[in-house]
Amino acid sequence: MNKDELYDSQITTVVHGFMQVWNRFEATLSKELAQIQNSLQGMHPQREHQQNTNYELFYRACTGIYPEGNVTMGEFSNALSVPLSTATRIADWLVNNGYFQRIPDDNDRRVVRVALTDTGKKLYQVIDRYIRQRMQQILSSLTAEERTMLLTLVSKVVSGLKEATR
Repeated sequence: MNKDELYDSQITTVVHGFMQVWNRFEATLSKELAQIQNSLQGMHPQREHQQNTNYELFYRACTGIYPEGNVTMGEFSNALSVPLSTATRIADWLVNNGYFQRIPDDNDRRVVRVALTDTGKKLYQVIDRYIRQRMQQILSSLTAEERTMLLTLVSKVVSGLKEATR
């Protein structure tokens, strides 16, 4: 096997391994987050507890909005890399479940902005903290130097992916 074939084989093995692990990680994450959500049930007393929360979609949506505070629907659509109509349906779902709110734009009455509600912020923080703790647990088998190297390399890969998808 030449270098290129070995490289291709290694990439295939890593990608397939990540996909298999990701499915299990996502299933575990969903179960554990449902348990966390049960403990947060009192955060939004006027709304019935949501049993069918799509945590992955919620987290993806929040990641695009949380650091900014509030964003326009166009910015929300771009952050999710979906058409505006899809972003609107996602925002509707999040608003209906009490996680997002629509707010008017101070400078342009035609523009609609979306922001996390207090409930949405709390749930996002719980999920984010949980994911960071799980990643720390997973990476604990590496030395400090290996973790630094891995995170540096993954950051470079993420930058490359961002560039490739512009």
